[in-house]
Order: sequence, then C-alpha cells, then structure tokens
Amino acid sequence: MPTPSRDPSQGVGLAARVILHLAGLKHLGPNDIAGLAYTQPGMVAALGVRQSSLVKVLFNLMAAGVVTMERRFVGEANRRMKVYELTPFGESAARDLRRVKEHQPSDTTGGDWSPGSTPKGGIP
Repeated sequence: MPTPSRDPSQGVGLAARVILHLAGLKHLGPNDIAGLAYTQPGMVAALGVRQSSLVKVLFNLMAAGVVTMERRFVGEANRRMKVYELTPFGESAARDLRRVKEHQPSDTTGGDWSPGSTPKGGIP
C-alpha cells in the first residue's frame, strides 16, 4: 500500500507560520480598517500556500482558541471580509514560537511545534 505524501504546506508547520504571520501584524482597534494581510487571500499570498490548506489550519486554530475571526472592512479590497487576529493565547504561542526559532539551527523548519511544547533543550 503506497504511503500518502504529506503536503509540506499543511499541518503544524503551517499553523506556526500563520501564528507568526498574524503576530507580525499590529493589533486592530475597534474602529481600525484592516489590511489584506489579515485575510485569507492576504495570508495565501504571504505564505505561499493553497487556500484549502490555510482554511483547515485557520479552523483548527480558531477551535483551539489561538485565532479569532470577525467580518471587518478591508480597505485594500474596499469591502467587508473575514479578518483574523491572535487571541491572548495566540500571542503567547507566538512568543513561544519565536523562542523556539531562536534556539533551533537555521536549517530546521520547526514543524514539530505544538501549543504548550517547550523548545529543544527544555528551556520554556
């Protein structure tokens, strides 16, 4: 029986990339107009992934309480769209991811991250 090939744009590696992407964006205030980078099309372009892969990861991150979604006006699209932001838990996960990236050699992808995990070497 052939083993199914794993798409590198799916899974925990993409989840970490989405979290770090959203962490790099400023927090939106109640009356702020969002940019395209907060939306699915913006993330697809920035991360170079398929939208179907991104949707699955965003759904899982929302279910885990890492990401929130709301409909907002997006200035670059001149319409309301789904806009994604990190929750406080998501911001904490982003800090952990950055810490893990700092402790890893530059040739690794960091695809083994999961919420609550500690960096290699056991340093929280």
